[in-house]
Amino acid sequence: MRCVAGLLSAVAVLAVDPAVADEIRHPTFPPVLVGSWAQSADNCAKGDKSNFTVAAFGYGGPDGNCAAIVVVETPSPKGTNYSVRALCAAGDRVQPAGHIVNLIMRPDGADHVSIGTSFQNLTPYQRCFAK
Repeated sequence: MRCVAGLLSAVAVLAVDPAVADEIRHPTFPPVLVGSWAQSADNCAKGDKSNFTVAAFGYGGPDGNCAAIVVVETPSPKGTNYSVRALCAAGDRVQPAGHIVNLIMRPDGADHVSIGTSFQNLTPYQRCFAK
């Protein structure tokens, strides 16, 4: 009986571990997110203040210039989500220099991504191509 209880305990512990494995931490942005992003093609040409420019180690956008602290990749029914924690210099918003920003980025196809601070306010963006 003790053997069965011990075996069940071991199986219960192992069953919990795979849920943690779904989360992958990256020190940089994945290539699918690197590039320039705007809400419309017109905003690409204008250099709109809502645009994002994502590089491997950080991004520029409405929050200012931000250095990625960690990029966490998680699966979802709608595709892969990337949760970004970044340290930002002051941007257009009234924020102190050195403020922390949490951002969600979800690729929506080859040249589309949704970006926001929560799942309730994700905004669609499209890739800006150099002309």
